[in-house]
Amino acid sequence: MFRLNLKIAWRNLWKNKIYAAINIGGLALGLTAFLLMLLYINHEESYDTWSSDLQNVYQIREKHEFFTPDNKDHWQEISNSRVAGIIKQNVPQFTAVTKVDSEWGNGFSVKIDHADPILIKAIKDADTAFFNVFPYKFIQGDRERALKEPNTVVLKQSLAIKLYGTDHVLGKEFKLVRWRDDKGTPMKITGVVADVNTPESVTFNAISHTGDQDHDPDQPGSSHYNQVYAKSASKVDTLAANNSLQKVYIDYKKKSFAEQNINFKDIYKDGKRPGLKAIALKDVHANPPFAINWLTKLKPVIGISIFLLLVSIINFVNLATAQSVQRAKEVGVRKVLGSYKKQLVSQFLIESALQSIISLFLSIILIEVLLPAFNHHFNVELSFWYNDHLLMLMIQLVALFAFVTLLAGFYPAWVLSNYNPVAVLKGNYGNSLKGMALRNVLVVFQFIISVTFIIAIGVMQLQTKYISNKDLGFERDRLINLQTGYEQNFADKIRRIPGVQYVSTTTQVMGNAFNNKSEIIYKGQTFNLNGVSVSMDALQTLGVKLVSGRLFAKEYKQDTINAVILNEAAANLLGKNMVGKTYNKVNYDNKIISFQIVGVIKDYHNEGFDKTVLPTVYKVTKLGGTSNTNNLLVRFETKNYKGIINNIQNEWRKLYPDFPLHYQSMDEAFSNVLEENNRFMNMIILFSAVSVSLSLLGLFALSTFIAKRRTKEIAVRKILGASNVQIVNLLNKSFLILVIIANLISWPIAYILIKRWLQGFAYRIEMPIFPFLLATAVSIIIAVLTVTIQARKAAIGDPVNALKYE
Repeated sequence: MFRLNLKIAWRNLWKNKIYAAINIGGLALGLTAFLLMLLYINHEESYDTWSSDLQNVYQIREKHEFFTPDNKDHWQEISNSRVAGIIKQNVPQFTAVTKVDSEWGNGFSVKIDHADPILIKAIKDADTAFFNVFPYKFIQGDRERALKEPNTVVLKQSLAIKLYGTDHVLGKEFKLVRWRDDKGTPMKITGVVADVNTPESVTFNAISHTGDQDHDPDQPGSSHYNQVYAKSASKVDTLAANNSLQKVYIDYKKKSFAEQNINFKDIYKDGKRPGLKAIALKDVHANPPFAINWLTKLKPVIGISIFLLLVSIINFVNLATAQSVQRAKEVGVRKVLGSYKKQLVSQFLIESALQSIISLFLSIILIEVLLPAFNHHFNVELSFWYNDHLLMLMIQLVALFAFVTLLAGFYPAWVLSNYNPVAVLKGNYGNSLKGMALRNVLVVFQFIISVTFIIAIGVMQLQTKYISNKDLGFERDRLINLQTGYEQNFADKIRRIPGVQYVSTTTQVMGNAFNNKSEIIYKGQTFNLNGVSVSMDALQTLGVKLVSGRLFAKEYKQDTINAVILNEAAANLLGKNMVGKTYNKVNYDNKIISFQIVGVIKDYHNEGFDKTVLPTVYKVTKLGGTSNTNNLLVRFETKNYKGIINNIQNEWRKLYPDFPLHYQSMDEAFSNVLEENNRFMNMIILFSAVSVSLSLLGLFALSTFIAKRRTKEIAVRKILGASNVQIVNLLNKSFLILVIIANLISWPIAYILIKRWLQGFAYRIEMPIFPFLLATAVSIIIAVLTVTIQARKAAIGDPVNALKYE
């Protein structure tokens, strides 16, 4: 029986090739979008699952304000290095604790014998306990002894092959140069570990052991920050462990402040509290500091993928029921011959399953074609067949196939199997063809989604245009950042190169901003500003816009002592007409220093547009700030500066032959800031195009159904004198009502969703009305054109053919 039903299903598909192609193609598109998101979600959830032992590994996070984008307390991945010792001594739940240095800059230089140096990212320095916490598989070397000696290094297998062409590198040495002035340290390779097969939070290409992470700073007031990880013998109660961590941490802070003659209550007041906690390693990737997690970021895209799948299923239902007139007599004959309703439902479900499985195979082919572009777009490395969780993926596919088959096939099967055989065989389909209300609702639902997408595209385009053309407060063209510290000799050599206009440094520039809290006293009130250190001509290099007063200049000796410049945000915070006024600051040795404001500049952006520009004070002096930065800015006199950069690189190689130069243009830094938003908008545009196409298919199906259902009515109207235009307008009228209803519903939905999206930007446009009007016009036009094509076919038909049996 199953074989017979399958044969009938195949014949029906082949008989109705166009409908089958539309049905299968639409469903394949919806499944492709959904499966791509499924692959991405599986990838994100697979972080730190490469070993079962990682279930007992925890990252220690400390709450502090150092290195934060807003100079406020945040839970951070980098902690005071002394935290590791506190945990070892006072928290017995953790049996091993390791310290790992953060990755700084653009990598370290590796020089092998007489070969040219190359920059390698993610070479991290750790203490001797690293491989006691992280269970990496050693291909070469011994886990217990690999990091026992100083100046040793363990490579990932991929890096070993990249550097030497083989992973048999035990005992070899290379020179590791950590910064440009570093003379280099000979590092002995004492181990090679296998690359893991899933993404990891603690990413590295090599783990070095210099001995720097084995010791904490001697002075109580000095700090060294790194990442701290702890391992337990078995799964711990995180709540209880965190209570223990918090208690011992507060005791440590009180003791440390007492040694520095600092009152604990003066620092932690007004609800501010010290904090230390452990979070499971599997939760680290999902809880990044200073950023929203991947799931929150992906929710809109997941929602879009689900909607696309629903739209394609709705099309399936509409197209299946649109063919019901053609299948009505078949159902009537089969019922008369003794077929039960259960058998008919099974027959139509098999047809649905056959189309679903073809769609699924097509979507897998589409995924293989689209994955390279998808990987590039999301900066991931996903694969369908070479997937470490292929079995789980197959189970998900089977579940998805069953879900789609039942959801898409059950309603058409139920409608077709319910036909009254007597009425159908008499040729009376009117009373049998029920469910128009549901089909209308489905078409409205499709157009709600499509119109919402069109509105979203319009608003996103306007917001992106606004951001792209927004005044950044500085001139980004002809400006590059060499991403190295300021050194007078090298800076002077660059200045002498023809075509170079300015050379300077600052702690705050787009692409590499270092915020430093600066507490000042003005008119008896305390204000927290962002402190930025600059060289004398840094603001001229940036091309900032002066609002009042003047910029720093060598002619004013005061500028290297106690002159400051405020941005507009700081000036507005303190008051009006700030040029010439002074404020005080308590220095680190409790001396009060007076600073004079000599200028106010326009706010300039150094981070994304989701954050407001902080109230900032700029100083040339080191008092209350630091000038140690990896920003060396160079402004050129011409836009054609590639040749000038070659001259800069030649000067660099003469001074620092073992460390390659790395630079970034400000245009590139600005593009990076917009990159994530542009990715999201491009995805919305792509999915919107698919959604509108699927909606048109659904409208095509329903208009076909209506035209066939009203064939006799149209014939009678034509005989009574109705013109073709009148008949087309008659059929268009009902669909126009559906599209207008869809627009009325979609407007408030789109308004709420897009308003929430716009609220993610600190600088945004007001909600425009034009995209809403455009979406309505576009939806009405494409609906009318689609229905008119089908209506015209019905209108020009010969009425005799429809009425000759009456």
